Amino acid sequence: MGTAMNMARHDISSRIDAIGWGLLFLMTGVLFLVPGVPDGTWLVGLGLLMLGANATRLYIGLPLDRFGVVIGAGALLAGLGALAGMEIPVVALGLIACGLAIIAGQLGRAER
Repeated sequence: MGTAMNMARHDISSRIDAIGWGLLFLMTGVLFLVPGVPDGTWLVGLGLLMLGANATRLYIGLPLDRFGVVIGAGALLAGLGALAGMEIPVVALGLIACGLAIIAGQLGRAER
């Protein structure tokens, strides 16, 4: 019974990932076609997609993707900053966030 349940959870997780990728490509294509899109719009969309996928996971009882939450929150904040006219070092902050997420994941694993 446990194996069937794990397979169903994996299938649902894979579907969430696939829908997220589809929405990302769709959003990117639409933003390429629309003239005059402000800087930061793509980052806001990326952040909302990643956070939305994780909210969906949480809602249906799947574990969160911590890495996705960190990157999604960072993209959303960077995009909102860009829309507000602030220059944010996205790459540097993204690398810092990735490093912290990887370290936190390993420290959390050691404590379990």
